[in-house]
Amino acid sequence: MKLRALVFALAMVATLAACGQSNTASTTATTAEELTPANLQIEIGRTGAMLGNVRAVTENIPPGVENDPTALREMARALRETVWEYNLERSRLCGKGLYTAVSCGSAYEPVWIAEAADSEPTLEILNERAQGLRAEVSRFEGAICDDARSKVPESERMAVCPME
Repeated sequence: MKLRALVFALAMVATLAACGQSNTASTTATTAEELTPANLQIEIGRTGAMLGNVRAVTENIPPGVENDPTALREMARALRETVWEYNLERSRLCGKGLYTAVSCGSAYEPVWIAEAADSEPTLEILNERAQGLRAEVSRFEGAICDDARSKVPESERMAVCPME
């Protein structure tokens, strides 16, 4: 696995070098003639492709440290990641014009979303955060799943958005 990731990384570097590019961020359009919606869309796409490269190179690399998922630091990180995933899913749906009543509002940004990666809130604080996040996501999921259930025969409704 490590060898495969290394080979992939080297191939990416060689490809970028062959195209006359480097691994550093490309320069964006700065003049009025260069600044067009099409050029900006290309730049946004390139940034997304860079993140895709990072995922591809790192997805099979084993973690450098085995973290205890019940450690306060890890639970705090998991809550932050869940907020980011929630906001990303809402953004995707809003961009598609789907469920706009619940997907196209302001991002969910609790004050703790910007806390340091090594912060260790107490178990009680983490529980409060988890309950607030669950309530937020529950409203979102409820609206979407209720709509999805209404579109299938009653005999199939139990299979739509099952929970445990």
